[in-house]
Amino acid sequence: MSVIKIKPMSGNHGQFLMFIGLVSLLVTIALSHQWWAEIKLVLMFLGVVSVVCFFIGLVKKLEPEYSLLLTKKGIEYQHKYGKWQVQWLDIQRIGNVSITVGLDKRTLPYVGIKLKNELPLVNSLSRRLASRLPHEQRPLTTAAVIQNQLTIEQAQINFTPFVTSDKQELKGPIAFCMHHVHALSVAYGYHIFIPASALDRPVNDFISLLKDCKRHTEQNPNEE
Repeated sequence: MSVIKIKPMSGNHGQFLMFIGLVSLLVTIALSHQWWAEIKLVLMFLGVVSVVCFFIGLVKKLEPEYSLLLTKKGIEYQHKYGKWQVQWLDIQRIGNVSITVGLDKRTLPYVGIKLKNELPLVNSLSRRLASRLPHEQRPLTTAAVIQNQLTIEQAQINFTPFVTSDKQELKGPIAFCMHHVHALSVAYGYHIFIPASALDRPVNDFISLLKDCKRHTEQNPNEE
């Protein structure tokens, strides 16, 4: 099995936003030479929007080229704040993340990964990313509280030490993140949540790809 590199579709938006922002700014500057006195406020607004658009695109372009690497051993998630890695053998289940609203089951824009235990994530999660993930995944926490899948107390930020399944006592950003991971696992049944914005295809297609990779590895353990 060769390495499968996942380049997020959202990354393509960065270059487009930079182009639109730059063109809009140039047009605004050109118009200001002739129409500044008449439509000064409009031109100022367009200028600000153009600059904001350009810098949003620039931020997207500065993110890692590949969001995920699928290797013979497992999955590596790459983020501008760090990364995590898990092996296929550590994964128990891969599936859709969903909530129940009334009688309807609604799928959320994430791929869920349930681990056999949390240790692979603890051992590979970078500290900067650990500080960031709970904030990026706040919509998941909020949805769980609204649908009574978590209490407000369970969803609160927790800076106390976290004790792992092998009795390690974690502190700092990793502990903060693992309390969050535990809360979401209670709500949704998964430890890891990969956002749709990090994917290069629809969520269901990516879930099928991950399952195929895991199955292939399990059936061909000695393959190089």
